[in-house]
Amino acid sequence: MPQDWRTSDIGERWFKEAVVGSEGGDPSVMSRLRDLTRLAGVLVTGPLSRRPVQPLGDEAGRQLPGDELVSGKAVQWTDGVTIRARPAEIWPWLVQMGCRRAGWYSYDRLDNSGIPSADRILPEFQSVEVGDVFPWTPTADDGFVVRAIEPEQAIVLGEETQFTWAFVLQPVDETSTRLVTRMRMSYKNLAERLMLLVSFRPIDWGMQRRQLLNLKRSIEAKVAAGSNMP
Repeated sequence: MPQDWRTSDIGERWFKEAVVGSEGGDPSVMSRLRDLTRLAGVLVTGPLSRRPVQPLGDEAGRQLPGDELVSGKAVQWTDGVTIRARPAEIWPWLVQMGCRRAGWYSYDRLDNSGIPSADRILPEFQSVEVGDVFPWTPTADDGFVVRAIEPEQAIVLGEETQFTWAFVLQPVDETSTRLVTRMRMSYKNLAERLMLLVSFRPIDWGMQRRQLLNLKRSIEAKVAAGSNMP
């Protein structure tokens, strides 16, 4: 991946996927524009939209798995949601993420070429090891690399030492769990830090919010129906 991956790689890939689209998915420009409009609405109403996924207690400052993988100067942001399910019931949904897998559970027209994310556990994607790749887009050969994994506790995606994206399961009680996510990114100078916070963070937060709420809805529905199984 090129050294300036933040702008030339991730940003370009997301733009092509969200606005231009990729082969094999939803070709409708209007359908992508609808999701872009929904995302923009969430960003505009940030203070209200943030409430369902804001970190609780000391979650934002707490050390989480994967933090040690990005050393030196770094920015990070933390989000989370409470799911009425046990860690073992949430875990299968996390390890199957990725394009050409279960999808990202976010705005599918923006990050999965309109291919609907899975609404169930997919047995064929339940075996994950460090070094496995979760493709960025439906046509990409590379993507988020699994950097660390603690079954039913945490999975950390990322790329070398430049960024990590952690998904951490923290039990609340016997029937509820906090799903906490953290994006951590290194930077070289003040300009790059500001770019990440002002430009990248809002869009990432809007997509992350959608993902967390979709996971909450899907998992809770499956658990309530007694059908949360492959």
